Amino acid sequence: MKGNLYLTGFSGSGKSTVGKTLSFLTGKEFVDIDLMIEEIEQKAISDIFCCKGEKYFRSLETACLKKISIRTNIIVSTGGGVPVDPVNVGIMENSGCVIWLKASPETILERLNLQIESTGVDNDRPMLISEEPLERIEKLLHSRKNAYKTSHAIVETDGRSVQAVVEEIQRRLVSW
Repeated sequence: MKGNLYLTGFSGSGKSTVGKTLSFLTGKEFVDIDLMIEEIEQKAISDIFCCKGEKYFRSLETACLKKISIRTNIIVSTGGGVPVDPVNVGIMENSGCVIWLKASPETILERLNLQIESTGVDNDRPMLISEEPLERIEKLLHSRKNAYKTSHAIVETDGRSVQAVVEEIQRRLVSW
């Protein structure tokens, strides 16, 4: 076991925010797979989806995960669909602990809307483009639920501060 920490969960569940906070508190490096992909491709994820498709994007996620997994003691924010691929699950389980940051569809939609308001960007989540975003989130969350459940631990994020989520993760890691 290499001691990496993989944060999984749906878009808006808090993976990047929690990961950055954990990184700051522990002094461990933080890696965001989505940002890594955007840097490699020199394109936004929405553009990658549009130009090259989801299958290509998912192959990039796996390639980045393989590259990251050989490192030690890092905190990784995965893309929301990463644990759907059993190859990705194996990579994460063989190199660290996987934690699902679980949020309700309503919380996810609220957080994504706040993100849109603060950034002014509303199309950077290609899997969520829909006339009925809450229904789309519910459907995707349902389809990914079994994959997320394979995590070593589940941490609820609804109605909780980043600090409370981070503290729970730290408590769980001590006993893990």
